[in-house]
Amino acid sequence: MSYSAYVLSSVSRALILERLSPRFPEVIAHHITYRFPDKELPPPVETIEVIGYAGDERVECLVVQVDGQTDRPHGGTFHITLSLDREQGAKPVHSNHLLKAGWSPIDPFHLEVSPELIQHHPRPQRR
Repeated sequence: MSYSAYVLSSVSRALILERLSPRFPEVIAHHITYRFPDKELPPPVETIEVIGYAGDERVECLVVQVDGQTDRPHGGTFHITLSLDREQGAKPVHSNHLLKAGWSPIDPFHLEVSPELIQHHPRPQRR
């Protein structure tokens, strides 16, 4: 199964990690999901801007505007999962649930991305 996303450039990932210190052991800061599942590249974009932050006891993420929009066309909020704690049961998908409770604005900054299709490989379940 694949999904469409805007993948961060290495410079943009470094910028995020320089500006925001991840709180949890697993640092992700990799992409902005456009649609899951999907078999086509997301549309080209002019501007990606980080505008907000949300976090709880197991996951944190950044809210982004894609060409001025925070709402994904197929539901949810455009975001980047920054870090998470799998020992607390966190998964990247939990960023979607976290954002439903709200987020706080931060000083905006721009990112460079490339549209890509990403192959989703679910992690094996622990027993």
